[in-house]
Amino acid sequence: MWISENLRVSLTPLQEVPANIKYGFIDTKFGRILLGLTPIEKDGKTCDAICLLYFVLKEDNKSLEEVRRRWPQVELVADELAIQKHSKRLFYENVSTTAAIDVAVLGTDLQLAVWDELVKMKTGSTCTYAELAVLAGRPKAVRAVASAVAKNEVSILIPCHRIISKSGAVKYGWGADLKSVLLEYEANIS
Repeated sequence: MWISENLRVSLTPLQEVPANIKYGFIDTKFGRILLGLTPIEKDGKTCDAICLLYFVLKEDNKSLEEVRRRWPQVELVADELAIQKHSKRLFYENVSTTAAIDVAVLGTDLQLAVWDELVKMKTGSTCTYAELAVLAGRPKAVRAVASAVAKNEVSILIPCHRIISKSGAVKYGWGADLKSVLLEYEANIS
């Protein structure tokens, strides 16, 4: 099971660190994933939005420790039911939906601009950090753009794996091998 190439993402900027994040684990064709949800207001209603999506590199507990390190003020609440509900919209094959997946992000204006450009990228496409900087309206801020890419908390849905180094070096927070596999997979489905 994997994410549909036609999946749409709707970014919602958070105004402050969330009080809590519901979390759970999902097994996918590219490995185990830790998924986190936080409530947002949308169209006058409260709904859950994805605020973290991490690949589990070693053990579930190590991934939770990383979340606690990055989000020290947040209460983490295990909620497998909420996670399974969201995972059905993301990962089950042959699910067609017109609704966008809600993703909640906390970041600076530059980070939000970079992440917004990332979600616009077509499946199977790539660009360099310099090209992304131009798209984000900050052509001279390549290092800051690279830093924003690295601070992405929602891998895959904000597809930072599609950014490649001009030198050809394969860098990815979840490992170069996984990035290569993801890019090859996307190139073959697009």
